[in-house]
Amino acid sequence: MAFSTGDHVPSFTARRDDGQTFQFNQGRWTVLYFFPKTATTHCQLQARQYQAHLSAFRELGAEVIGVNGDPRREQVQFRDLCRLDYPLLNDQSQALSREFDLLDEVWPGESVPRPRRETFLIGPDGVIRRHWKAVDPGQDAPSVLGALRELQEETTHLLT
Repeated sequence: MAFSTGDHVPSFTARRDDGQTFQFNQGRWTVLYFFPKTATTHCQLQARQYQAHLSAFRELGAEVIGVNGDPRREQVQFRDLCRLDYPLLNDQSQALSREFDLLDEVWPGESVPRPRRETFLIGPDGVIRRHWKAVDPGQDAPSVLGALRELQEETTHLLT
């Protein structure tokens, strides 16, 4: 199933890069970004941008989560290299990428498809509020942060 803006994301569990189980539930803003490969400069740039803006996301009550299908040991190296303080979900089984209908890229020299670089901003009610396709890795985090602020401001105005 392909998810898009307005769709509800059901609860799911996934293994984190540190081996812990991650449980996605409604109740808070969630940034779920998919990236194809840990050992690329574009993926590192995107991850570092999220790290640079992490305190702003947290101040707004949002959780940042990266999703990738590389082996856990490569994700751990990636986390250390980029000095990340947010979870990476290990999607080596490609279950999440398949669920979000993001598998269509087979890289040269590989036989297994990798997920497209796409980002989902999920509201506390579990509904996708924004969906970015063909993401610019250097602008993803600032764009998502701006959208989060805008959506929260709209919600505040509706309540007053």
